[in-house]
Amino acid sequence: MSALLDAQRRFAGALRGAAGESAMLPLLAGDDERNRALLGIYRGNSVASAHAALTLAYPVCRMLTGDDYFAGLARGHWAESPSRDGDLNRYGAGFADFLTRFEPVRALPYLPDLARLEWSVHVAMSAADATPLGGEAFARLDADALAAVRLRPVPGFALHDSPWPVADIWLQHQPEAGGTLDIDLSAAQCAVVWRDGFRVRVAALDRGMHLFWTDIAGGAALGEAWASASAHDAGFDLAAAIECALAAGWLLALDMQGESP
Repeated sequence: MSALLDAQRRFAGALRGAAGESAMLPLLAGDDERNRALLGIYRGNSVASAHAALTLAYPVCRMLTGDDYFAGLARGHWAESPSRDGDLNRYGAGFADFLTRFEPVRALPYLPDLARLEWSVHVAMSAADATPLGGEAFARLDADALAAVRLRPVPGFALHDSPWPVADIWLQHQPEAGGTLDIDLSAAQCAVVWRDGFRVRVAALDRGMHLFWTDIAGGAALGEAWASASAHDAGFDLAAAIECALAAGWLLALDMQGESP
């Protein structure tokens, strides 16, 4: 192991907790007590930065748990998974998994799935700009070509399937909701997240639509996705699904059979 790598690992250990300071102190010049105090400042700044990043990414989770409890969750997540990226906008991708393992959160069993939705919202906020596909792209396709075509969603498009009403929880905690809460926590819900101009949108989807767009996002041909959705819901309306996607701006491009994206 190189001397630099060894020093970096010792410093990372000291940032994780006071127990790691003893391995770092021999590499530092000056008084040990002063260096312990300085390492404590570094550690505090690291925790504060992680808390700020998670607060930005998970505002609804913070509202639901309260500031102090959320600060504790942020510290717990940081202790388990400190940032490994210089861009703190990318910190927090594993927060939902941490919540799933964190025993006290079981009092709010919907919180991990809500966090997964919020992370998709956070990712969509910084998704690349894209010009959505227009309906004219479908006009030249006959039935066989339409069945074989593959549709590419816009950057930031994401789907969720939860036993909890995560879309309703998120939507009713937005400023425009006016503070009115009317949520049936016994209702499972599918949701879609996408960027619409400078704003990220969240909407509930019925299960047939969710299955269809999940297959499409996974690279299935339109005909295959249609057959799968129709097997689940005999009344699935393909035209309505495409019209919804075009109106909302979910689609980036379509790829004909044999074409590369």
